[in-house]
Amino acid sequence: MKHGLYRIRGAGDRPDDVRLDDDGIEVPMEEPLYRARGYLPSADDLPWQEDYLRRKQSPEGLSGATEGAEKGARERARQEFLLRFRRS
Repeated sequence: MKHGLYRIRGAGDRPDDVRLDDDGIEVPMEEPLYRARGYLPSADDLPWQEDYLRRKQSPEGLSGATEGAEKGARERARQEFLLRFRRS
C-alpha cells in the first residue's frame, strides 16, 4: 500500500514533491497530485526531506514508541482506505 514518506521543496516555480513508499520502492509524485489522490498521511503531516533523512540517520534510530505509532498510523490509513474503497 502506498503511503507518504517526506516532501521535497520545489525548485523555482515548480511545485513541491512527495516521496511515496510503494511496497519498499520510493516513488516521486507532485504534491498536488498526492493531495488529490488522498494518500495518507496528509501532505501537511509529512516531514521535509532534510528532517526525514536526519531522523533516519540518527544513531538511536526509531524508538519503540515511535515505531509503534507509525505502525498504528499505517493501519488506520489502511482501514480508512478500505472503507472508502468499499463505499465506491
